[in-house]
Amino acid sequence: MLQVYTGEGKGKSTAAFGLAMRAAGQGCRVRIIQFLKGNTFAGELRSAKKLGIEVFSFGRSCPHATLIKGGFMECDECAECWVSPEELTDNDRKKASMAWQLAQNTVGEGSIHILILDEVFAALELELLPYKDFLKWLESASLRMEIVLTGRNAPPEVIARAQLVSRIEKVKHPFDINGHPRRGIEY
Repeated sequence: MLQVYTGEGKGKSTAAFGLAMRAAGQGCRVRIIQFLKGNTFAGELRSAKKLGIEVFSFGRSCPHATLIKGGFMECDECAECWVSPEELTDNDRKKASMAWQLAQNTVGEGSIHILILDEVFAALELELLPYKDFLKWLESASLRMEIVLTGRNAPPEVIARAQLVSRIEKVKHPFDINGHPRRGIEY
């Protein structure tokens, strides 16, 4: 099946990681490829490692990750790990290309039961992936394994092809009133 978690609300990646945990608990091999997210201090990365879930992160990493992991500081929202459309670099493009190549190779390997492409819709929206090639790949890939796609603004063509689509709607979020990321909740 092809699954999509999209929308403006918090919890798309969290839902995908929850599915990964469930599948790993049933003996499935799971691979998560994160577009535009660096291998930082996020709690889900630690948990996935303990459960044998493969996670490959292709984005900018936090310069303070070690200090935050160690509990010496909290995320100060410096945004150095954030990729914005106005500040795309050649390195961002290269990492997205590497993530895309790994996704294609994963399907070719045939040893993974569930492949999660986290924030793939952001990579598509930023034109870091070839959209037509992605749609063509998706057609054959979803016949071989469970594919889960996350990110805001899922394209209508992808939604039409998916068997499961969850649109996560934001009603309220603490960030709207100057909230800060919290350990164990946002990271």
